[in-house]
Amino acid sequence: MWRGRQAYLEAMTVMPWAARNATSLALAREVVFPAAAAAVITISADVRMPLALPGHRGLVWLTLLVAVALTTRRPPTVLAVGAASTAATLLLQSGPGPWASIRYLGAAVLLYLLIASPAVRARRWLVALAAAPVHLVALVVPLTRWLIVGHSFGMVAIGEKALFHLGFGLAAGMLGWAIVAVIDRAAPAGSPSG
Repeated sequence: MWRGRQAYLEAMTVMPWAARNATSLALAREVVFPAAAAAVITISADVRMPLALPGHRGLVWLTLLVAVALTTRRPPTVLAVGAASTAATLLLQSGPGPWASIRYLGAAVLLYLLIASPAVRARRWLVALAAAPVHLVALVVPLTRWLIVGHSFGMVAIGEKALFHLGFGLAAGMLGWAIVAVIDRAAPAGSPSG
């Protein structure tokens, strides 16, 4: 009965069943997941998470940027997600300050430069490990503010903050890698969908 229904559906459509499925999986990988990631990053910028540790917000936004970088077959997609998240956060005036959202674009640029290399794309675990130093972009705005304004209290415990950012960055990289493993299990990389 199922084969008859499948044959009927294939005869009644322009695209065969397998091609439609591959197309929908590619659409999910290249459009739906990155758009959802940008939306979640934007929404999470205004959500207060009372963990009170420096860099803990990176568990959300950097995890999603790493997952997008490893999921999509087109490296510029991660740039688009970073730019969209930065622009939306600026437009909505959410987050800790007007320039704090630049971290999304900065991290996306670094991830793009990393995944543009075919050697790194073949060893995706390197992207997960590199997320630790990538997360240090979140310290650029406070450091710049300190250099311009010159308040010494802004640099109190900067080493500790950097270590927390490295730790949360590594955790975000591993979480992003785990998300990609789940996505790859649902739509294997060897399939026509990517």
